[in-house]
Amino acid sequence: MTRLVCDSMLGRLARWLRLMGYDAPLLKRIPAQAPPGQFLLTRRQAWRGRPGVLFISRDRLEDQLGQVLAELELAPDPARFFTRCLDCNVSVELLAREDASGRVPDYILDTAEGFTHCPQCGKVFWPGSHGQRAKQRLTAIMDKLHGSAPGQ
Repeated sequence: MTRLVCDSMLGRLARWLRLMGYDAPLLKRIPAQAPPGQFLLTRRQAWRGRPGVLFISRDRLEDQLGQVLAELELAPDPARFFTRCLDCNVSVELLAREDASGRVPDYILDTAEGFTHCPQCGKVFWPGSHGQRAKQRLTAIMDKLHGSAPGQ
């Protein structure tokens, strides 16, 4: 899978790329050139036109995601959504319900269908309304990009 290295001006974009399952580290200092198999995403005008660099010209998150997907010809796989920690960029791991006890509210422990966690920061994730809204937003972005009616 393509690695999308984001500069410090693109923190929100990096989180949403991670939500889509992309390896998207956020670096304070980006390398002078993109390593093979990686793209540098930046808002810095001075980097515009360099090989392996995608200058993000859009301001709105939805437009930024659309630009990245279109210009890099990426086809996000919904099966990979929610597979990375939004904070650490590490692949999440399944977490047994009994191991989630004490780490999530009791109501969530009783009602959530499953849990994952980040092995680096320990954050616990579960399916819920935030994830549903995020998935709807991503679907709308992809539908707009492909010119289809929402949800088709």
